[in-house]
Order: sequence, then C-alpha cells, then structure tokens
Amino acid sequence: MQRTRVSSVVVVYNRFVRRFPTPAHLGQSSLEDIKNVIYPLGLAWRAPLLKKLGQKLDDLDGQIPLTLDELTDLPGVGSYVASAWLSFHANTNSTIIDANVVRWLCRMVDRPYDGETRRKKWLVKFAEILTPEKRNRDYNFAVLDFTMQICTKKPTCSMCPIGVGFCTHGRNMLTCNKGETKG
Repeated sequence: MQRTRVSSVVVVYNRFVRRFPTPAHLGQSSLEDIKNVIYPLGLAWRAPLLKKLGQKLDDLDGQIPLTLDELTDLPGVGSYVASAWLSFHANTNSTIIDANVVRWLCRMVDRPYDGETRRKKWLVKFAEILTPEKRNRDYNFAVLDFTMQICTKKPTCSMCPIGVGFCTHGRNMLTCNKGETKG
C-alpha cells in the first residue's frame, strides 16, 4: 500500500472482509469476484494468490502459522508480510524491513541503497540489532510511522526526534545551512 491512501484501503478492506469472511469463502470464490473487490487498489493481479491463500488457510482450518518459515510458505506471503503479522498480530518479536526502513537505516550509516538493499545481510543484521525484544510491536509501529511521516524521501529533518546530525541527510542539511548563513 506504498502509494495508496489509507482511506482507499479501508474501504476496500471492509468490502473484502464482508465478502470473504473466512478463508473458505475466499478460496471458493471466483477469481473474477476477488479481482472486482481488490481492483480499486490496483491489485487485481494478486487475485490468484489470494484465492490460493484462502484455500491453503482453509486446509489449515483457518489457523495462521506462527513461524516466519511457515508464513512465507503461504501463497503470496513474503518476509515483510510475515514479519509484520508476527509482530502486530501474533505478539512475536520480529524485525520489519520495508523500503522506508531501508532508506532510514542507510541514511543513518551513510550507505547507498536501492530496491535490493533490503535483502543485504548487513542491513538485515543492523535492523535486527536495533529491534528490541521488549515492546517489539510498539517499536515496529513507531519505526514505520517515523519513516512514513518524517524520514521520507523528502525528509522533515527539523522534526526528527533522533536529531539532524545523526544521519547523512541531516548532516548534509546542516552543512548546507552553515554555508548559507556564512555567505
């Protein structure tokens, strides 16, 4: 939902859970029906995965697995979704890494990043080290909020609770501002 407004997602989510209240309902629905519900989000291409996911969860009697490996074996579930589910819904310690978190961590250590950086061992290890064992869920919510609201592509460094001097972008901003005041 990277470029989708929350209000749009909520409407589709509510329609989705009303139309498919159980995994069995989802797994037994037609692809066309699933596509029609998720179409407003531009995710119609995911309909076959959602149908397979419904079938698999129905086979598991609706019991969602509780390990990262088991979750990522489910159709359409990658490491991000599995980690988020574990942290937010299963109250299990889990490290969440999305594109926004990658950008923040790389700014903190002055490293370049691209679409594949989230898979780099050094970044995963760094994120794991920063993720606390206690209040893991709160930390993950805070990091996701922080990287969506403050440490964005065009960050609001002046509002950063960590401090502008603690990341590449902030240090560059401080250097530029010093140059402007001297000139």
